[in-house]
Amino acid sequence: MLSQKEISLIREFNRDYTELLGLLNRQVFNTSLSWQEGRILLEIKINHLINPNEIATHLKIDKSYTSRIINRLVKQGFLEKVPSPEDSRSVQLKLTASGQQMTQNLDDRSNEQVAQLLSKLSIDKQAQFYQAVETINQLLFSRK
Repeated sequence: MLSQKEISLIREFNRDYTELLGLLNRQVFNTSLSWQEGRILLEIKINHLINPNEIATHLKIDKSYTSRIINRLVKQGFLEKVPSPEDSRSVQLKLTASGQQMTQNLDDRSNEQVAQLLSKLSIDKQAQFYQAVETINQLLFSRK
């Protein structure tokens, strides 16, 4: 069991890292998108989640909230809804050309952000940071 001091240190890290990444900003990387909208676009691109229910389940967010976000993305021209070939009552989501361009922009900006953050560290410290992140991924998310 972790001590209160250890728990406090983890919470402090969470707050600091959230602030460092700008996750409390209204928009992601000064685009028109909220962080939730950007995340949904990236989930569609990276994980090929095309069903609104899959997205809500994967991100652990309310289905009606997910639906509202998706509708905003459709209105903004980043997504289109197409009928599901398996079930005519449901839809699949597809990135439009603008949506593909936006997700590429978000990917590029995210990569630049991480590179810039770590550029302040020596090569040895960067390797140490990477190892720490790899360990956290293994412990919390069972990732290899």
